[in-house]
This record gives sequence, structure tokens and C-alpha cells, in this order.
Amino acid sequence: MTRPSRAPALLLLLALLASACGTIVELELPELDAVPRDPPEQSLIFDADGNQLAVLRREFRERVAVDELPRHVLDAVVAAEDQRFWIHGGVDARAIVRAAAANLAAGGVEQGGSTITQQLVKTLYMPNDPRAPATKIREALLARQVEDEMPKEEILGEYLNTVYFGNGAYGIQAAAETYFRKEATALTLGEAALLAGIIRAPESLNPTREPDGAQRRRDLVLDAMVELGTAAPADAEAAKGAAVDVQPRPPSPPTSEPHWVDFVIRTLLDDPTFGDDEAARAQRLFGGGLRIHTTLRPELQALAREAVATHLPGDAGDPEVGLVHVDPATGHILASVGGRDYDEQQFDLATQARRQPGSAFKMFVLAAAVTSGYGPEDLVDGSPGTFDTPNGPWQVRNYLGSRPGRLTLEQATWASVNGAYARLILELGTGRVAALARAMGVRSTINEDAPIALGGVDPGVSPLDMAAAYATLANLGERVPATPISRIEDADGAVVHRPDDRGQRVLDPSAAYVTTKILQGVVEHGTGVRARIPGWEVAGKTGTTESYADAWFVGYTATLAASVWVGHPEGRVPMRNVRGIRTVTGGSFPARIWRSYATAALAGEQPVDFSLPEEYYEVVELDPASGLRAAPWCAGEPTAVPRVLVPRDTCPSPTPAPTRTGTPLPLCTPAAGPGSEDATQQDCVEPTPGPQPTGTGEPSPTPTGTAEPEPAPSAGDSPSEEPTSGGDGGGASPSPTEGGEVRDTPGGGTETE
Repeated sequence: MTRPSRAPALLLLLALLASACGTIVELELPELDAVPRDPPEQSLIFDADGNQLAVLRREFRERVAVDELPRHVLDAVVAAEDQRFWIHGGVDARAIVRAAAANLAAGGVEQGGSTITQQLVKTLYMPNDPRAPATKIREALLARQVEDEMPKEEILGEYLNTVYFGNGAYGIQAAAETYFRKEATALTLGEAALLAGIIRAPESLNPTREPDGAQRRRDLVLDAMVELGTAAPADAEAAKGAAVDVQPRPPSPPTSEPHWVDFVIRTLLDDPTFGDDEAARAQRLFGGGLRIHTTLRPELQALAREAVATHLPGDAGDPEVGLVHVDPATGHILASVGGRDYDEQQFDLATQARRQPGSAFKMFVLAAAVTSGYGPEDLVDGSPGTFDTPNGPWQVRNYLGSRPGRLTLEQATWASVNGAYARLILELGTGRVAALARAMGVRSTINEDAPIALGGVDPGVSPLDMAAAYATLANLGERVPATPISRIEDADGAVVHRPDDRGQRVLDPSAAYVTTKILQGVVEHGTGVRARIPGWEVAGKTGTTESYADAWFVGYTATLAASVWVGHPEGRVPMRNVRGIRTVTGGSFPARIWRSYATAALAGEQPVDFSLPEEYYEVVELDPASGLRAAPWCAGEPTAVPRVLVPRDTCPSPTPAPTRTGTPLPLCTPAAGPGSEDATQQDCVEPTPGPQPTGTGEPSPTPTGTAEPEPAPSAGDSPSEEPTSGGDGGGASPSPTEGGEVRDTPGGGTETE
């Protein structure tokens, strides 16, 4: 449609307006290349299957395409707000003169002369500008530019998606849902006329509170449509005869999985790639019209809740449970149980809680030791003792009077012997262990004190931290950042944000594999036997803190990593006499819940064993008797060995025994240079000189301190939970109890497991 030029008339009208107000106005012409204010539009959160979980909004606004609307919706709005819309050029001089005359006669504002285009300009470009002649002139000039650059239908569509209809509803779609509980595309003639009529005074004509006033206004709009020829008289009369059948204001959309939704919101508000600051991120999140697709798989979430309810349904005295499942290959968080009842406990025990991990933290000491050259059969001294540290004497006890003495590294891990791990961290260095934990995925603050070896982490770690870190082992030392978000789209379906899912090598694959094989023994015949899954190779570690306040099991297969924490949220409440178990440890409820969930989650999948690619093996000539390299004085056999365990020394000779069975490796692969994505400087921790492990024949040296006898055993659980010692004092493999488990050890830095 060709629009007549009205520039001279427009300028004359503006000049008259300015002079009539007695104001001299200096104009700076606006330009359309400035980005207009985006009207807030609600965002939606979905699970991995596309099911809507939540609506995020501060204003209820939802867009609809103008070409999808019935024609009578457009005609009703034009009849109500701007009857010359299709023929004016953005400013209607006739309407301004008519409104001025009506207002003068009434002694107040009775009519407005703004066109639909001017109203749109004010909403998009000038929402907070004060009422003043200069403002109206700028509004008129900008409206003219909009008309020159946008088709009429597009202008009307933008107007319909931004105008306020009262009751918190912005846009025709939100209004249709608010007042009639239907889509805007299904509005009848009468409903369209009613909504168009309330635009002028959306609160005083609110049909929910003022149905009579809204009805009178509706009928006026219908009469105007008949006069304009956009509605047949018979249809208009029929619409007038219909009652104003508005629905009560709809409640806020229900939220499914509220702990998860809160976690997604926190994640985005904390993500610097999502916006420049928290205020900008919040505005985008609650008003950006986003479609946030998360990684939560509803079938796995249901299985996780079922596993928790099976063992700890929430009866009086039952502790709470936090559970997180991370996919090692993608970092996607597939299930997350942050508590039983959100109404009673909004705090998310899966992602927000910070609790001491007990012996579950020994995994990081173990991985650092393997990286430094320790092998599964290297001997360590597991005796209790008091050790000198920069923070003073550190008293370390083993559980229930065990005096293991010399035992292999894998035996010390299976039985969770505190004395052995205390010596290891003092040898390796607390900073190296803490740095490795951060590199593997722990986001919580980690203090660099010796007691972290036994779980004395201040303030603690979350189940998400531990699941993410153990997932790095399952992924052969490559950390993929744990995330609840797969992608974010705008209202048109274009992807506008995607989390960084690039993997980063933080641990040598052969070191990760050897660490996993040792932790596999924890489940096969150590403290975690209750987590066994028939047909699957499972690795993991239990953890129990002092006074039985926290109990953990963190475990993984080649395709699944999950952590389970059990405890009371309110402080450090001991867990005693819970459902027949005298003292709750990591090998009890946490391991059982983990097994129930993992068994169900893996059902139907073909079991996958832990494996190490051939390129991480080295074939060397080894002496079968000593396990060291062959030499002229001892025969050798070609043997494929994970490269972290390749010995650098030869078999025994008349000289003293060698001092190391493995070759030290860096805790991560250093970056090739600036900008490398393989590792970051803070994550890449090189080995530092220190006391050497002693090979297969001698225990590791005892740090300065005094070995001391163990306290007498305390009363145990029921017979099926009866604890055993961590070894026989001579390095023998620990054996399960009659109930099928070796008991993990309580503690929190001094008496930890």
C-alpha cells in the first residue's frame, strides 16, 4: 500500500504543538539504528525429553506471530485504538485535532491522539521518558521513521505482542490465556473486541473485576468495527448478546523438580558467559523469552527418587539423602535428588550442601600417588601415629583397633587404612592433592592441610563435586565440566547459548586406569561391597565422618558416575540406630542406595568393563620374580604394562634393592603453549621431589611422629554390619565380614576412615 506524504503537515502540526505550549524546543532527530528495548518475555525450562519444568517470568508475556491470528483480532484492535491505522504515516493529524477538541471541551484528558505506531515507539524506544512537548515530538518523528522501514502488518504484530492488557499480561497471547484460558489464535469476535477495548484502561476496565465496564467497552468496539466494515452487523449483534465469560486469574504455572529448577537458575546467574553481570543475566533469564533445555532425564530422576525412598522413605528418624548422577563422557547431570520435600527443605542437598567427605576424599590422594609412581602392590606403613605438620601435631587412628603395619597400597585402600593415607599425603604434599581435586572437578574451596587426606575438608564438598570428580576417573582422566544445561534457544528456536563441553586432560589415562582398578577392589572385597552390581565392573569409595554425621558412597562404572550422601541437614547430627543399623557408614545406606539406583539406571545396557587403550601401554622386558626390568643377571618376558607402572629400575642384584617400581608422571598433560585447551596452568601440577615409595619389599618411611596403639574397639552394628580390621598387620588382604563388607572408618580429620 502506498502511503501519502504528509511531512509538511506533520512539521506544521509539531510546530503548532510546541508554540501552543509556549516552549522553544531544540530537536535532536532520533535514529532507528539504535537497538530498541526488548520487551520482557517469559522463559521456559525443559527436561531432556522436552517436558516443561518451569516458567520464569517477572511479566507474563508470550509472543505469537501476527499471521497466525484471526483477522477479527487485528480489526478489533485497529477499531479500538487507531481507526486510520492503515492509511496514516505514523502520526494522525486528524486524530490529534479531534482529541484536543474533545479534551478541551471536557476540561481534562478524555481521548488520546497517539497512533498504534506511536504507542509502539514509546514502549520500545522511550519507556521512561517524561511527558513533555519534546518527548511527543521525538515520538512522532520516530514513529514516522518506523512507518518508513516496517510494513504495517509487522508494526501491528509488534504492538499486539507488547501492549499491556492488565492482570500482569503483556501481549495478546498472554491476555487470551489470562482471561479466557485459550490461545490467541482461538479468540472469538466478542473476545477479541473485549481485549481490544481494555487496552485504553487495562486496570479500570479489567474484566475480572469490572465485567460491566469491560462489556460496555466491548460493545463500543463492535459498533466501530461495523462502522469500519470489518465486522458484519449480525455477527456484532450476536457477540454483544454473549455474556462476558472471563475465567479467574490463572495460578502461577506449577514447577516440576523445584530443587533442579533452582539449581539451573543459580547456574545461569553465576555463568559469566551468560551476561556481563548478575543483573544482566537475571534480566535475560527472566525476560529474555528463552527456551532452556536441561540435561535432566525424567526416567532416571524417577529411578533416583525410588532408590532413595526404598531405603530411607523419610519416616521419623530417617536422615536425608543427596544423590547426583553425572555422565562421564558428556558432563551432563542426568539425575539429582536434593531432598525429599521442597516445601520443607528448599536447600539443595545435592548441589548446595557442603559436607566433609570422609574417606571418599582418599581417592585424590590415591590418584596423586599412582601418578607419582606408586603401584597397587607397593608397600605402605598403615600404622597409626602422631605426625608433625605445619599446623601442629596430627593424631591419626585406624578404626576399631586395627594394626595393619605393612600392607600394599591396594589393601590400604580396600580397607580404608588411615595411617597409610596420612603418610601418603605428607609424602606427596597437600598442595598437590588439593590441586588435583580441583582439576578433577571439585568446585568447593579446598584447604591445603594434611587432614584433607582423611576427609577433613573445610567447609566441605557437595555430592555434585564428588560425582563430577569420580566421573573424571571413569573418563580416563579427561574432565568434562558437569552441567545441568544442554542448550538455550530464543523464542524462534535459534541456539543462543551452549555450555562449554570441551574435555580437558587432567590426569594421565594410565594413572586414571590404575586408580580405577584399585578402587574396583573396594567394591569387590573392601568397604564398598554393598555396591556390587552383577555383571558390571564397579569402582568407588566409601566415606564416614566423625560421630557418624555424614556417610558417603561415590562410585562409577565405565558409563555412569554417581555420588550418594546420607546425613541430617541440621548440623552434624550422629546417625545411630537407623532402621536397625546401629551406626550408619558409607558402606551401609549410601552403598545400598547407589546400587539400587545404578542397577536400575543400567538395566538393559550391555555391561562395559574398565579398559585402557593400547596406546597407553608399553611393552617392556620384565623379571617375573621382581616385576622390575630384566637385566643380564635375570631373565625377562615381554609384558604390556600401563605406562604409569613401567618400572625404571632393574631386577635385584647384589646391590641394595631399587626404590621405585613406577615412573612418575605429571598430574596432567601440560598445555602445549598459550591458549591451549588441553590444560590450564593451575590444573597442571608437576611432581615434586620428596620421599620415595619403597617398592614391593619395604614400607614407606614414617614421617616425624610417634606411633601409638589403637583404642579398643567400640560396639559395632548388627551382625550383618559388624566391622573388621583394616588388615592383619602383615599386609594380608582384608576379608569381608559375614555380612559381606569390610567396615569403613568414621572420622573427620583425626579419626576419619
